[in-house]
Amino acid sequence: MRYFLLIISAMLCVACTGKDGTLDLRKPYTLDLTPPLGPYEYEQGWTDGCESGSNAYTHDFYKGIKAFKFKQDPELRDNRMYYQAWKDAFLYCAIFWESVSSLKL
Repeated sequence: MRYFLLIISAMLCVACTGKDGTLDLRKPYTLDLTPPLGPYEYEQGWTDGCESGSNAYTHDFYKGIKAFKFKQDPELRDNRMYYQAWKDAFLYCAIFWESVSSLKL
């Protein structure tokens, strides 16, 4: 029984490993928060939008540990590229959470 628990614990830790190999127990491994390459405004918009979309549509567990926050840079809000990337990423991450929520275990 002890070995079984050890194996399960190790699998859970690996499942929460970030894309860069770091351990982040607050965010799922399958959600890629890395923005596509582009200008600073685009990357920042993507990062903030995905964080915001995840905050809006995530499970109660992640909301309880405050894994995601609503973000929108007030200085870049009027930038067309930033805002378009923000909207695209918000939708991308919202759809991710909707698909995860619809899975029946």
